[in-house]
Amino acid sequence: MTDSHNLINQDQHVLKKISKIKELKRIQLIIGGFGFIGQYLTWGLLRKGFNVVLIARSDIHNRLEQLKQKNSAVNPIYKLTENDFNRLTIISGDLNKPSLGMSSTPYSQLCSLHIDSIWNCAADMRYSFSNLQQSMNTNVNGVKRLIDIAVTTKCRLNQISTSFIGGKDYANGETIEEILYQPKEFFNAYDYTKNMAENLISASKNLQYTIYRPTIVLGDSVTGYTDSQSGYYEYVKLLNRLKEKNVKLPIHLKYLSGRPINIIPVDVCCDAILNISDNHETTASQYFNIADSKPMTIDDFVQFNRIYFNLDLRQLQDDHTALNNLSELEKRLLKIINRMQNGPFLNSDFRFCSKNSQRVLGHSVQNQWRNSNSYLTKIVDYFLNQTSY
Repeated sequence: MTDSHNLINQDQHVLKKISKIKELKRIQLIIGGFGFIGQYLTWGLLRKGFNVVLIARSDIHNRLEQLKQKNSAVNPIYKLTENDFNRLTIISGDLNKPSLGMSSTPYSQLCSLHIDSIWNCAADMRYSFSNLQQSMNTNVNGVKRLIDIAVTTKCRLNQISTSFIGGKDYANGETIEEILYQPKEFFNAYDYTKNMAENLISASKNLQYTIYRPTIVLGDSVTGYTDSQSGYYEYVKLLNRLKEKNVKLPIHLKYLSGRPINIIPVDVCCDAILNISDNHETTASQYFNIADSKPMTIDDFVQFNRIYFNLDLRQLQDDHTALNNLSELEKRLLKIINRMQNGPFLNSDFRFCSKNSQRVLGHSVQNQWRNSNSYLTKIVDYFLNQTSY
């Protein structure tokens, strides 16, 4: 089948879907609704009674069934009924293409819907600057396309960003306030392009927007559920392999003792975002850090992993003498660990101010799991038992 036939079929599909919902009110348009955070925001918005439209690139029926199946494994406050899912419409589209990959008629019909808010949960998560072009297309050019829709429909654009958009300028003891940042240097392409997107949104005329900046998002606080393979879960995969091989040599980590490890469960993160969204009219600020007000220390985090995986995890002092004393195998492991996504953040001192979030929520974002290892055990158990890698 030719590309033109594919486009005609997609157009017919989109027009058919839109015709069924064109009279609906309170529509929330979500891009990236099958991602880790996007799933929870989709479930949360449906639970709140909204009509939700998801833009998906392919396999719409299978994606819907996956979304339903995954919903059975989450915090009960995000569990949905079949009637809830009846308010969900999935439409074929692609953020990486002009007009979301639609021809003019279905695109204009999409923009004619009664959209209250657009939620951009989509992101290219590749950290390497060698992938900058792909990251730019999704994380920056994709945002331009959503800005056009938001301005056309006069609705709010909710951008899911990251707390680390301050880059290296704010990595060593600086308190990050909820303002717009323009640092000189970044750790990775993801933070760089997310920062570009924030500045693009801020500079746009006639645009209502809210920017949410989560810290490091991990599994569900109640069930441990995740479908993420990145970030901390990269470490979990490596440490579990070393455990299975009964590795006894020291495994060295570069980290700043006594500093916070800024993690937050996905359900707690999204609950804060959704509740702030309910009350965004009460604040003039558009920037919200979604960060634990009393984060766990990196020492406690390393200690948990040391015990769970029964490995000799050690802090490596950042000097040439300590590095030269390592064996070749120890150096090889250190190199692997340092290449992982969150490696730079272990050796930085990010501290996040969340005063705007606290003011709108009426309370701080505080994890109730920090005084025990039960939460970390839960998320690692789930990942190792349920996720193939």
